[in-house]
Amino acid sequence: MRAFFGSLLWRTLLVVVAALVLSQAAAVWLVHEFVTQPRMRVGIGQFVSHLKTINAALQTMTEAQQDQFLARIVEREGIRISPVRGTERMRPAGDVPAVHLFRAHIRNLFGPEADVYVRDGERRPGQVLWVRMPGGARDFWVAFPRGRIERDPATGFIAWGALGLVIAILATFFILWRLTRPLNELALAAERLGKGDVPPPVDERGPAEVRAVTRAFNQMKEDLQRSERDRAAFLAGISHDLRTPLSRLRLDVEMLEGRVEPEVQRGMVQDLGDMNAIIDQFIDFTRAEAAEGLSAVNLSELARSCAERAMRAGVAVTCELDAVPPLLLRPLAMQRLVDNLIGNAAKHAGGEVLVRTQSRPGEVTFSVLDRGPGIPADLAEHLKEPFTRRDASRTGSSGAGLGLAIANRVATLHGGRLDLVARDGGGLEARVTLPVTP
Repeated sequence: MRAFFGSLLWRTLLVVVAALVLSQAAAVWLVHEFVTQPRMRVGIGQFVSHLKTINAALQTMTEAQQDQFLARIVEREGIRISPVRGTERMRPAGDVPAVHLFRAHIRNLFGPEADVYVRDGERRPGQVLWVRMPGGARDFWVAFPRGRIERDPATGFIAWGALGLVIAILATFFILWRLTRPLNELALAAERLGKGDVPPPVDERGPAEVRAVTRAFNQMKEDLQRSERDRAAFLAGISHDLRTPLSRLRLDVEMLEGRVEPEVQRGMVQDLGDMNAIIDQFIDFTRAEAAEGLSAVNLSELARSCAERAMRAGVAVTCELDAVPPLLLRPLAMQRLVDNLIGNAAKHAGGEVLVRTQSRPGEVTFSVLDRGPGIPADLAEHLKEPFTRRDASRTGSSGAGLGLAIANRVATLHGGRLDLVARDGGGLEARVTLPVTP
């Protein structure tokens, strides 16, 4: 929720809504003070003057003339005037601003006992106001709609404010959507690039500043790809060129049989094998895993296949493989990951290597466990960097220090992670966690 409302879109919308609410409140107060109240005073004054005229006319008429006059008033003015009978159920109207002002006017006109009433039992109580008015020989009730003295602009103000708010929100949403959409695409492309994938160029659209950032990102991606290609070509070239002299050296060493001590010859052959293994790591490291297509892979079956291959090479491997759901993976890249982790454990730890897969909610884990000296926790992240080794912690080490770096890069490319943690009872667990996509 915090990340959701922390986006540029929702923060701007909240600011716009708050600003509009405050501006509408200020507008309502200003209109009430400088428009509604003055108009209400003028309207009440005019209506009271009209009642004063009616009262003066009734004072000079006979009852018959009064009846004819009242009939014409009802017909023309929309108010009702009826004689007071004494049986009407009246009560004083509430002292709201408009009624309070009108009450003060009629008391100045008819005396301090004059008041404004509402009649009980009406279909819409309070919507019709009554005033008792003297008219010579008898008194009269004057009934008139409440709107003659009180106009409630609340509905209009609410509609006005709501409509303005909706328009402002839609306009802000549209503008920010146009602004943030290229930024979201840029963020997704940067995330893919950080995982080792090669995203397509991001469309350069939107405001000038956003286009400039997108252009710089596309240029950076091209520069990184060019640098990666140059580095890969350099390493591949060196690795390829070393194959031929190493092969000749291997042949020469084999032909030295009987001329040197057998242990010396075996050591030379082992050194040449280590050199070839380093060259193989260089070649693996220069491969672009992102170029390989995704396909459904059963990680347990892949782990079993790699473990059987390692056993044929003389590695003691046992398997604890759960039934796991198929994952969209790059098969050759994942095979290199599994082979590197198994080979790393066999080379540096010795003894039996345990290969394990587990299915958890939303993720699948693949682990290679050994009983070697292990790795200190403060060096776990450092040892996943290329060309990094810690010989003191893993006896008999050899190689270029690329095995964990390759495994970490492949795991990151698939949206997962590689963790190097201490194994219960001693040793190391190299655990790869991969997300299960729906």
